[in-house]
Amino acid sequence: MSPASSRGKARRALRALVVVVLVALGVSLIALVALFLGLEGGVIGGRFMLKSDEIIAENQPHPAYEQLFPYYVELCALSQWRPKSGGTGGVAGHAVMYLKGACKDEDAPFPQLRRCGVVATELDDPLHGAGLSVNRWFRNVNWVATPGYELFYDGNLAPGEGLTRAHRDATVRDAIDRGVFDGVELHEYPTEAAQRSLEDFVARESIATDFALRFGRTASCARLPVTSPMLDEIITFLNDKNREYATGEADYNWSGTADNCIHTLRNALAAANVWSPLSVRAVKLRRFFNLAVPANQMMSLAILGAEGPVEDYSKIVERDQSRDALHEFGWLPTRHGALVKTLPLHTPNDMYDTSFRLFVAQTPLRRKKTKEAVRLLSDERFVDLRANLLYFREKYERILTSGDERADGMALLRGDPYRRGRRSHRTYIEAQLVEVEDMLDRLDAADTSSDGADGKG
Repeated sequence: MSPASSRGKARRALRALVVVVLVALGVSLIALVALFLGLEGGVIGGRFMLKSDEIIAENQPHPAYEQLFPYYVELCALSQWRPKSGGTGGVAGHAVMYLKGACKDEDAPFPQLRRCGVVATELDDPLHGAGLSVNRWFRNVNWVATPGYELFYDGNLAPGEGLTRAHRDATVRDAIDRGVFDGVELHEYPTEAAQRSLEDFVARESIATDFALRFGRTASCARLPVTSPMLDEIITFLNDKNREYATGEADYNWSGTADNCIHTLRNALAAANVWSPLSVRAVKLRRFFNLAVPANQMMSLAILGAEGPVEDYSKIVERDQSRDALHEFGWLPTRHGALVKTLPLHTPNDMYDTSFRLFVAQTPLRRKKTKEAVRLLSDERFVDLRANLLYFREKYERILTSGDERADGMALLRGDPYRRGRRSHRTYIEAQLVEVEDMLDRLDAADTSSDGADGKG
C-alpha cells in the first residue's frame, strides 16, 4: 500500500472518529439539558421518558426463586418522586440495590453489612437481605442499609392496602427504630420545619428514596444470582466505602455527574467482577460520554445477564471482568436466573402522585434504550423463571454439542492460546446444565405442591 493511500485511509478513519465523538457528545449534551432542566414533556423531554404504556405494570419472579437461588443482587431504577404536598425529585429518578444474603450489621456504629446467619427462602424473613441506597444529604457515610425485603420495597404495606399519612409516619418511625440511620450525620437539607430533626429528614427526603420505595416510586430491577464469595466481595467494598467517610477526614459530597446514587452500586458489583467499574474521579469531558443514569445502568445489567457472551471463550476473555469472574468465582454474568422485574407504586395513595416517569439517556430520535427496555420486559425468557430456565438449558446444551473446531482435541494440540481456559469453560457449562435441570425438577415439584394446596391437583 502506498504512503498516499495509507494517509487517505488514516484521514477517513479520523473523520469517522470525529463524527462518532460529535454525535455522542451531542446526545450527551441533549440528555444533560433534559436531565438538569427537568424537561419531561414536549418534543425534547418526552423523547427521554419511558412511558407507562410501554412497560409491564407489574412482574415479579416465581415464589420458588427464593428456594432455588440462595444469593442474588437487584439493581433497580426508580421513577421520579412527586409528593402531593408539592416539590419533586430529580427527573432522572433514583437507583438502589438489594442484596439477598447480606444483612445490616446491628453492632456497627455506622451503616455496615455482614452476611446473614441463614439462607432465607421467604421474602418476609427478617434475615432475607438488605436494601442499599445512596442519598445526597448524607455527610459522614455514602449509603444506608434497610433490613428486610418488605420494609425496603413495600414499607410494610400489604397488597391492595392504601398508603395514608398515618402509615407513612409509622413507617418513618419503624425505620428509625430499626437503626437504619444509626450513626448517620447529614448535610443541611431543605425543609420548612422550624427545626431540623431526624424524623423530619426521613419523612421529607428519605422515605420512598432509601426505603419504602413503592410509597412514591415505580421500581424496574435487574436481578442477577451471585455466589457466596462474590457476595462477600460486594459487602467488603460497601463497608470500606462507608468506613472511608465515617472514620476519615473527608465528607461525602454527592455529585450528579461524578458521584451519584449509581456510582457506588455499579462499583460494588464491579468489585465482584460483574462488570467494569465507573470512576468517580473521571475528568468532566469523560463524564459526558458515560452518564451514570439509573435506568441505563439497570438495563445494561439486564442485557448483560440475558444476552452477554457465554458461548465463546475467546469472547469471554475479551472482557477482563468476565474472564476473572469465571476463573475466580466459577461464574459468568450471562446466566440462568437473570431476570427483570417491575413493581408499581402502591395505590390508592394519599401521599404521592402515582403517574409513571422514568428518565432514560438515549438518542431522542431512535429511543434505542426505550426499545431495549420494552424488548426485555416483553420477552418471557427474561421475566418468567420457567421460560428462563428452559432457555438456558437449551443454550447450555447447544454449547456442549456444538461442532466448534477450536474445541476439537487435535485442534487444541496444534496450538491454542486458550486451551486450558476452554476446558475450564466447558466444565463450567456442564455444571450449569446440571444445575438448571435440577432447578426445573424442583420448580415442577413446587408448582405441583401449590396446585394441590389450592385444590387443583
